Amino acid sequence: MKTISKILITAFLLIGLVVRSQTVPQALAKINTEGFQKSQVMSLITDLSDIYAPRLTGTNQYYSAALWAKKTMEDWGMDKVYFENYCDDCMGWEVKSFNVEMIEPTYMKIQAYPYAWTESSNGEQISNLIWIEKYADLEQVKHKWNGKLKGKIILIGSAPDQDMLFDTLSKRHAKEQLEEAKKSITPVVEKPLGPSSGDLDLVKDFDIIFKMLAQKDDAFFAYLKAEGALSVLGTTPKFPGVIHPSGTYNYKASNDKPIPYFAIAPENFGKLKRLTENGHSPKIKYHLDSELYLKPENNVNIFGEITGSDPKLKDEVVMIGAHFDSWHSASGATDNGAGCAVMMEVMRIIKTSGLKPKRTIRIALWGGEEQGLVGSRAYAESHFGKIKESTRKKNVETISAYLNMDNGAGQMRGIYLQGNEAVRPIFEDMLKPYTHLDVNNLTIENTNFTDHEVFDFYKIPGFQIIQDPLNYSTVTHHTNLDALEYVPERDMKINATVIAALVFQIAERDLRLPRED
Repeated sequence: MKTISKILITAFLLIGLVVRSQTVPQALAKINTEGFQKSQVMSLITDLSDIYAPRLTGTNQYYSAALWAKKTMEDWGMDKVYFENYCDDCMGWEVKSFNVEMIEPTYMKIQAYPYAWTESSNGEQISNLIWIEKYADLEQVKHKWNGKLKGKIILIGSAPDQDMLFDTLSKRHAKEQLEEAKKSITPVVEKPLGPSSGDLDLVKDFDIIFKMLAQKDDAFFAYLKAEGALSVLGTTPKFPGVIHPSGTYNYKASNDKPIPYFAIAPENFGKLKRLTENGHSPKIKYHLDSELYLKPENNVNIFGEITGSDPKLKDEVVMIGAHFDSWHSASGATDNGAGCAVMMEVMRIIKTSGLKPKRTIRIALWGGEEQGLVGSRAYAESHFGKIKESTRKKNVETISAYLNMDNGAGQMRGIYLQGNEAVRPIFEDMLKPYTHLDVNNLTIENTNFTDHEVFDFYKIPGFQIIQDPLNYSTVTHHTNLDALEYVPERDMKINATVIAALVFQIAERDLRLPRED
């Protein structure tokens, strides 16, 4: 009897091993079928781009989009969908109407878009233009312009260098680039302010960095207002004709709001600058009708969960995320509607496939990322402990991993390992079934300025996806052209399906992903 019992026990164990070895391939087959053949990712990004956009932090449009995301996930049968507020003083700002023209010495329609959180113009205004090239040195500006700016329109900054557009506007990562990244041996992180930033940490010292980067021109704008200037025109070197209104961050109720401030096309800027240099005095006509309001209820992070099936592991969580807010001059399709649509589709694929992951899988769609990781930092302080204190809550230990997507709509090519060498063989194994899609390039390097850094700060394995750049930095990032037309369907399907497979496998592991020392 003992011999028979041993044989039976051995047989059952072997059967268990066979079943277990088949479980992941079978799960991946379901994920692939749902993600590649029954995809809804383009429907999601279309709704986000065409109906629920833009999604500027604090606005009614943002909250309407959040309600849509919540209802969509509820309709899929997520086990839990909910909001968490992240900011009490983040203001909404909406454009009602605007126009900018040069009416002398000749007529020119100026391609423009107002910067966010700037004041209205109080009706149509007409005045002459003054060019202040070097405006960073406020004392020099005061010395030259005190008493001369009242009622004037100010052109600020240098004209962009000529660009004949010989370089391509859209690129994929070359094989050589990916190979070089894989060979890296240190997670070199570029300091946000270069070498001068010393030991400043992006998360811990964000308030300091934010002042130095995003609010560096506040004193200049306060000076213009005090002097009675009417408005400001500026540009960035994005050709041809791309408008880039990403420059004001006065989103809190306590912040002073700049006078009407417009980003204009570089070609328009060049002409205005040349006219002033050649002794002409361009006359500008403009108006800006905008609305500022404070509705704290608009400031929500959005969460959805698939509850884990294992009694011992269901309290552990695999998190995925993307920032839900966008800039205001377009639909936020690539920044970051694409990331949100992909991560929502990940949840739909896993749920619709009928899979029962051991751990809980949680999606987070963050607000306020563009204003300094506001949503994810607030979440971390609430659930993990205060950033500037050493004490950490137990929730830190329940998060197995966090995967983030926020680099446009290009195809996934791999993962930034954030200096966590121990996860390399794990990810290599998990991504093997997708080698034919070239998504398995791993680098010890890190990328920064997005929400995964918050998790890394708390020693939670946090990772950003490597993506093909396409035209993200050249055309769409924070511009008036961030539109659905620049979102490739095949890339989106690959991203959602591969990440769903990766997330499911992480949730199935007997152990959490290893932490950095």
